[in-house]
Amino acid sequence: MKNLIKKVAEISNKYEQLNKISGNAFNVFDVINVTTNEVRLHSKFVAELLNPKGSHGQNDVFLQLFVNQFNIQIDTASVTVEVEKYIGKKTDTEGGYIDIYISDNKNRSITIENKIYAIDQENQLLRYYNFKKDNILYLTLFGDEPSKNSYQFEDQKLEIDKDFKLTSYKNDIEAWLINCRKEAVELPLLREGITHYINLIKILTGQSANNKMNTEIRDYIASSSDNLKQAALIEENMITAKVKIQWLFWQSLKEKMIANGLEIIEKGSVSWQNVNNYYTKSRNRDLYYGFWVKLFEKDNISIHFGIELEQSIYYGFTLEENGKGGISNLEKFAEFKNLVKEINPSYTNNQAWLGWRHTEEKLNFRAFNTEAIFNLADRKLLEKTTETITKNILVDINALKIKLENI
Repeated sequence: MKNLIKKVAEISNKYEQLNKISGNAFNVFDVINVTTNEVRLHSKFVAELLNPKGSHGQNDVFLQLFVNQFNIQIDTASVTVEVEKYIGKKTDTEGGYIDIYISDNKNRSITIENKIYAIDQENQLLRYYNFKKDNILYLTLFGDEPSKNSYQFEDQKLEIDKDFKLTSYKNDIEAWLINCRKEAVELPLLREGITHYINLIKILTGQSANNKMNTEIRDYIASSSDNLKQAALIEENMITAKVKIQWLFWQSLKEKMIANGLEIIEKGSVSWQNVNNYYTKSRNRDLYYGFWVKLFEKDNISIHFGIELEQSIYYGFTLEENGKGGISNLEKFAEFKNLVKEINPSYTNNQAWLGWRHTEEKLNFRAFNTEAIFNLADRKLLEKTTETITKNILVDINALKIKLENI
């Protein structure tokens, strides 16, 4: 097994050096720091290709590829493509904004809910379904299921695969983009733009963008029965290794939070079972687990600090009124939202959070493909990482506490 690992490392290092020389490691979206922005990059890029009137100048060629792949009936010549389409004032069962909405002159449509790292909003898919029922696609990096509160409310419950379909960047969108690139082969600027986006998807989904390297590794593994056997053993134990690394991260973080005087609410705290389910369950896997600390309570209003995991680790502040959450973006709580924003402008407000943001060094435990994640295998670097995160959250927590004293 040592020989296999050594050989793969040699191949990887060779292509890493070649990438530096050739510039293949360059990705324009990474350089301008919009790799995970759902609206500014992903929705707009996908919608632009789908739009027959888009700047690509290829009419409905890319849209035809898309509807053929998903077996959707729509008049591609007459469609209108909209990003962030407003569908009315948001209530429990209606309204809001649709990420990508495509409609033709025969009252047929495609609704795409685009999720990179954002959290599901309550009744979100249900509201879109009540607006227009046909061809709803729930698009995530890996084809994950939405949270149940996104498509179930009281007696109305949508069914996966019947009322909406799970789609992924890793398989569905990447395959569509590869076909789009084939159509753009004689248009260099368009072709390379699509190539950059394909490579970005590979990065976000934990794949290597280097096909030559992948081929060389594949051929080496397949060159002997011994190599194949060793590779199978590595694959068999990779999931348990991921579980171990993530669990050690949570244990280390908890120790440091407690050591710094934060009283973690035990109910709902991350468990080893959460972490194990995160990697072993293909459907209904555990998400949004972590640690919670109560910071403030006055006049039926309570504010908590939370640090959680969806794809990557993120943290922030939530608000509840009479024990009910999901109200952090209401106008009557704007004062609290603004206090969080004053602490750090990078905090993002939504229904669930007064403000949330990723850790300074992003830790994507889902893709599991970055140096920041690989470094956690070194116990000293893991401890340094959790120490840095703890210091950063303490700064924000203490700053908010001071501001809350004046309310």
